[in-house]
Amino acid sequence: MARIFNLLPWRRRRLERDLDRELRYHLDRRIEDLKRAGVSEFEARKRATLELGGIAQVQEEVRDTWMWGGLDVLGRDLRFAGRTLRRNPGFAAAAVLSLALGIGANAAIFSLVDQVLLRPLPVHHAERLVLMDWRGQSLSAQWGSWALLSYPLCRDLESQNRFFDGVFCRHPTGVNVSTGQQHELVQAEIISGSYFPVLGVRPELGRFIDPSDDRDRMAHPVVVLSHDFWTTHLGGARDVAGRTVLVNNYPMTVVGVAPAGFRGVDPTSAPALWLPAMMKHIATPEWDYLLNRRAFWMHTFARLKPGVTAQAAQAGLTPWFVSILEAETRLEGFPVVTAEQRRAFLASTLSVEPASRGISEQRAGLKRPLWVLMAGTTLLLLLACLNVAGLLLARGAARSRELTTRVALGASRGRITGQVLVESGLITAAGVVLGLGAAPAVFRALLFFLSDSSQLRFGIDHRLFFFALGAGVLTTVLCGLAPAIQTARIPLIATLKEKSELGTARGVRLRKALLTGQMAFTLILLIGAGLFVQTVAGLRAKGPGFDTGSLLMFRVDPPSIGYPEADADRAMRTLLGNLQNVPGVEAVAVANTHMLNNSGSSSVFTVQHDERIVTDRVTYMRVGPGFFSVLGTELVAGRDFSESDIRAPGTPEIAPRVVIVNESFARKYFGTRNPVGHRLGLGNRPTTVTDIEIIGVVKDFSRRNLRDQGLEQLYFCFWDRQSADGSFYLRMRGSPEAGFAAIRETVAKVDRTLPVTGLTTFESQMDRSLNAERMLSTLSSAFGMVALLLSVVGLYGVMSFVVTRRTQEIGVRLALGATRSDAVWLVIREALVMLGAGTAVALVSAKVLGRMVEAQLYGIDAFDAPTFVMASGLLVLVSLGAALIPAWRAASVSPTEALRYD
Repeated sequence: MARIFNLLPWRRRRLERDLDRELRYHLDRRIEDLKRAGVSEFEARKRATLELGGIAQVQEEVRDTWMWGGLDVLGRDLRFAGRTLRRNPGFAAAAVLSLALGIGANAAIFSLVDQVLLRPLPVHHAERLVLMDWRGQSLSAQWGSWALLSYPLCRDLESQNRFFDGVFCRHPTGVNVSTGQQHELVQAEIISGSYFPVLGVRPELGRFIDPSDDRDRMAHPVVVLSHDFWTTHLGGARDVAGRTVLVNNYPMTVVGVAPAGFRGVDPTSAPALWLPAMMKHIATPEWDYLLNRRAFWMHTFARLKPGVTAQAAQAGLTPWFVSILEAETRLEGFPVVTAEQRRAFLASTLSVEPASRGISEQRAGLKRPLWVLMAGTTLLLLLACLNVAGLLLARGAARSRELTTRVALGASRGRITGQVLVESGLITAAGVVLGLGAAPAVFRALLFFLSDSSQLRFGIDHRLFFFALGAGVLTTVLCGLAPAIQTARIPLIATLKEKSELGTARGVRLRKALLTGQMAFTLILLIGAGLFVQTVAGLRAKGPGFDTGSLLMFRVDPPSIGYPEADADRAMRTLLGNLQNVPGVEAVAVANTHMLNNSGSSSVFTVQHDERIVTDRVTYMRVGPGFFSVLGTELVAGRDFSESDIRAPGTPEIAPRVVIVNESFARKYFGTRNPVGHRLGLGNRPTTVTDIEIIGVVKDFSRRNLRDQGLEQLYFCFWDRQSADGSFYLRMRGSPEAGFAAIRETVAKVDRTLPVTGLTTFESQMDRSLNAERMLSTLSSAFGMVALLLSVVGLYGVMSFVVTRRTQEIGVRLALGATRSDAVWLVIREALVMLGAGTAVALVSAKVLGRMVEAQLYGIDAFDAPTFVMASGLLVLVSLGAALIPAWRAASVSPTEALRYD
């Protein structure tokens, strides 16, 4: 420790002074002794100095006892590199900014990749968490996306303590919450009582929901608030436990607050509150299948016992799961199925998969785009490294006399190479610091493209620190490798020459090789940007299949603020009628859901015509009369829903009686026949009644996202059932944004407390549905432009250096009769060779990398020739412009001046 302390400048200066005084004292005493012995002063000083061994040598030996020699050398090199960079501010700024761009972009995207894809949950022993999933025929209805089980099955799994230390389940949903002011739609999680105990999280305040809160239905109206919701909506009040909040207008008691940093088991969608599963009816009043074994809606997690693997748990659970399946077939209410369906049900298995990173519905959609962006930023960083390496090579040429002189005076090649690497490391360190400073801005730009991801935060934790450290070390090596190789080749004979060999063709070839690599990386980024830009343009141009220019949409949910179902139905009908009278509204219709939000209900159906056919899973939607005319889509056969299809107000819900199919459905299941008049039924059971009449066929249009046009779709009448909430679609005259205020006023006339959510134009909804594509397009374009700028600067520097070296040659050529254009071509030809080599490398690499991005493309091939040609043409055009400037300057020098050039 003392040796490290001795590196401090003020400590070192004091030691140096003390050492100097002590050496002088001993030298003077020895001189005096020799003089008293009769030796002359000159001879005495000479003999004393020789006996001492030389003051400078003794000082070096003593210094080695003060500190480690390597640290001392490093300190000296750092100080020398710092002085050198201060004397060359332009070079230092160009190098540091180049690296800062690459490192800052990498740090921001790594932070996002880490939070979404890599980071384990901040819970106790996250590596032991596993997720259950049903594999096979479940004979169930599902509310959610994937990896779903029923709540009763989750409770059954809690008894499997041979493999698990605990089991819990959860379901994400949206609820309206009020803390005494306006209702606000927030994310929530319906959880089993074992949720917090199994995760091993401690509350910030109060207590958590526990198994005692999850025994009896509607018996424990309690909630736990997230730390963010507590601080933003309740001011971080320490007495929050015991307060009442309204969840869907139902009073519930706050019992605790989650700790900061805990955001549930979904890293991309943090809940504002948690409530017990037995209070599910409050959170999801529109459907209530809490104890139904054939209702799959909960994600079920477990914590493995120490030493138990996921594979061992899955194998061990198999006999128990088989017995559960056989027992279920004997339960009253088990559905009537065919023998084949029964066999498939009994052959089902329960998978146990590692889930240390939780579960996220957004993760699947973001995984490939984020890795593509990570690859793009890595290319950008490599390009920046090559650019800085080229700058260092140029400085090496300018410092040739200094370096060769040091070699001649005895400096080892390793010592000089180490100094070059230290200089590279200092530049990299500055680039890392500046890049980390810019990374939050890049991170915020990324979040702009991600919906419902406000809980993601940029922070320099240990994972990002080690990533930046690794990137810095790698960058130091890559930036300093070429200059180090060049420096190691300094011939000692160079000191006897007027010019150093560092400026010869060998150094130029190395710089040209680096520039060729820059060109290749730049072209790859430009090609990727072109593909992603065309994908967004193609999807935008295709659109959903109808005119979106004057269309807007919004959603209301009366049950979420306590409306009984009958009252909610009346409110929806009243609001629909009132909206038709709003000035500027051309037409209005209602549906059960927002379009282009990547969600939707789906099921299998039984089609009855010449034979009974069971369909694949088909997405369906419930819409009111006039919905298709509001969108501007065409019915190609049959009719639209009419008043006769609507259930009378105040009457109970009824099963669907009529349905409209799209062209893709008709084509797949009816071929060339007209499906109007034929019937289908909901489900695939042998008892399924095909009593739903097909009354029309509508043209295909995109419903879930802009990519799904051509998929089979069914449309049922909105007013048959579950008409207590829904989304309204309005065709406006003029600008749709102008109708926002009138719509809010119209809703307020029905009920001032009724929240309006998702009020937006259809154009904006389209943009949101293309967030991932727009993120790739925007950022890849930015990376491509930065790469192009770096490459152009690098090419200009190399060509300027080449022209400087060949000035005398150009002068001779001009003197012998060569034209100015011949001189320009002499330089341009070298640039074209580098461009050709870089293009060849890029095209081969793009062929390989194309497979990585093809899933993100639409309407264009990953190996699209026009895109390759346009990107190559842009690179060539800009690069030749950069090369032409030094070439023309050299050709403009008079032969006499060129021949005198040294």
